Amino acid sequence: MTLFRLTKKQIVIRLILLAALLIGGAVWLCVRACPTWHSRIQVPPEVRDGSVQSSTQETAVAPPEGYERIPAAEDSFLQFMRTSQCWPAGSSIMTYDGKPLSGVNAAAVYTLPLPDSGYQECADTIIALWGNYYFNRQEYDRIAFSFSNGYETKYTDWREGWRYVTLPLINKTFRVKLAGEDGSDQQYFNYCEAVMRYAGTLSLEAESHTISPSEAQAGDILCQGGAPGHAVVIVDEARNADGKRCFLLAQGFMPSQSAHIIAGVHDSPLGENCPWYTEEQLAGSPIHLSSFTFQPDALRRWKDGFPNTAAAEEGV
Repeated sequence: MTLFRLTKKQIVIRLILLAALLIGGAVWLCVRACPTWHSRIQVPPEVRDGSVQSSTQETAVAPPEGYERIPAAEDSFLQFMRTSQCWPAGSSIMTYDGKPLSGVNAAAVYTLPLPDSGYQECADTIIALWGNYYFNRQEYDRIAFSFSNGYETKYTDWREGWRYVTLPLINKTFRVKLAGEDGSDQQYFNYCEAVMRYAGTLSLEAESHTISPSEAQAGDILCQGGAPGHAVVIVDEARNADGKRCFLLAQGFMPSQSAHIIAGVHDSPLGENCPWYTEEQLAGSPIHLSSFTFQPDALRRWKDGFPNTAAAEEGV
């Protein structure tokens, strides 16, 4: 064998190189498995002087004429989104690296921080909103998202020091104990960073099921997996006296950018460019938004969905 023809020095050198490769690979996997979220709030140029105060979703976008917002159950996802902070009207959508996007309209822009990694795109923005809602409620066991390879990650595991190592060549993920228990805000965001690296529209699609427009409520999504794929989330609902419903939709996009409420289409039945989308629009074939066109079966519910109005409606 060739190995036995090598000198002792050559064998040692090869063993050292092999060890270096193994150690380097292990270090790389550990770094990938233990990301650090560097939070950045991208302030639009229109408000950088600090003279204009931010608003909330509820005050930033009024319902269409003849409609009223439905009652929101206390501590519901619907209420969480209504009280989410937004930049003042007319603020630019910002990219993760601090550049205002030109030619892109939004009904309102959230102050939701972006990681400087550039990973928070469309599906990731929805994951961040859902995760933040449960984190604020300390419902940690509900914070669980799958990677695109189908592996389910759990924030409760992450708090205990478990990390997720994904081997690219075989696209397999393994759980490894690499840290001590840590329930800090920073570790929650580190978990989000790890999820955003490997989750996407395909994983959201796999974790959700189709629903009819009559079932739609805050927290439900329009999701089309693949390339090009996209996902948006319902964040508000209003009704008129006849019981007709309309919804606000929020999204992130590529490149990683401010989460924002989607602008309306020019031929909206509720008025030109109205950002509220009717139930009939969500039943479209296909579903036309100002930012994307979805296939008819794109309306979906993630897992069991979010109880938003049951408590409020019991008192009506």
